Amino acid sequence: MAADILTNLVTSLGNNFMSPITLAINLILSTIIGGIVLLILVEIFGKKFKEKVHPANAFLVVLIINIINLLGIVALISPFTSFIPMVTWILPALIWIVLIKLFFKEMKFTHAILVGIIGFVLSMFLIPYLVAMASGFVPSFG
Repeated sequence: MAADILTNLVTSLGNNFMSPITLAINLILSTIIGGIVLLILVEIFGKKFKEKVHPANAFLVVLIINIINLLGIVALISPFTSFIPMVTWILPALIWIVLIKLFFKEMKFTHAILVGIIGFVLSMFLIPYLVAMASGFVPSFG
């Protein structure tokens, strides 16, 4: 049932993914690893500046960002904001900042900006490396 829903979603997006199960595994794996990385980052900021954080929110932020990336929402919005230089870098960082501030309301805005930018950079470089390394331990469905 879940594979059928995911297959219909991916087919409606126009992407030709051969295995929706592999796509779901990658989504779950990147959410877990990205959530752990974001949780470590938020905990460091929380301890340093004595702000209260809820660990589950880190995983929700990463899950929402992964779904936004899967659906290609940034690519859909980019043509309407093409007059802004480097919009393909600014828009995802802005999404990170807004989601961090929404899910971690106790965090100051300047701290949310820092965590959002650092989280965006980590999601570009560190998290794909860790997901690729961990996916070697997950059986393939191909």
